[in-house]
Amino acid sequence: MTDRESFTHEEWRTLAQTPVEVMYGVVVASNGGLWRELKTIRRTLRHADEFEPETELVTHLAGFVRANAGRVRRDAETHDFNRAVTVARAHDYCREAATIVRARATAAERAEYAQFVRWCAERVADAGVEGGLLGLGGRRISPAERAFVDAIGETLGTVDGERETIE
Repeated sequence: MTDRESFTHEEWRTLAQTPVEVMYGVVVASNGGLWRELKTIRRTLRHADEFEPETELVTHLAGFVRANAGRVRRDAETHDFNRAVTVARAHDYCREAATIVRARATAAERAEYAQFVRWCAERVADAGVEGGLLGLGGRRISPAERAFVDAIGETLGTVDGERETIE
C-alpha cells in the first residue's frame, strides 16, 4: 500500500494537480459549455469520493483534492485557457504522474490512479451539451472531448514506451 508519505512534496503535488490539468484540457477540447464545465471542476473535486477508491493511494489523493477544491475553482476562473498550451500541459502532467506512480505505487494503485484521472475528465466532459439547438439534439460529450479523454488514457497508460494495462 502506498500513502502520501511515500512521495516527495513535489511528486504529491504533481499527482494531485494532474486531474485538474486534465479537466482544464477537457474544457478547451471543444467550444461549448465552458462555464458549466468550469463549475463542474470544483463539484467533481468536492465529490471525488464518489469515485469510490479502493486503494490507499487514491483514497488519500481523493481526500486531498476534495480539501483543495475551492482553490482550484478560483484558479480556473483566472486561468488563460490557450487550447494548445492547456492540452500539452495536461499530457505533460499525465506523463510525469505515470512515471511517479510507476516508480512508487503498486500495479493496482497505478491502474486506479489512471481510472481516477479519466473519471474526473469524463465528469467535466459530461457537464455540457455540445451542438444541437438550445440544448436539444446535442451530445453530452463532443467528439473532440472524447478524443482528448481517450488520448489522456493512452498517455497515462504509457511510460517509456511500455504499455500499462488500464481497464
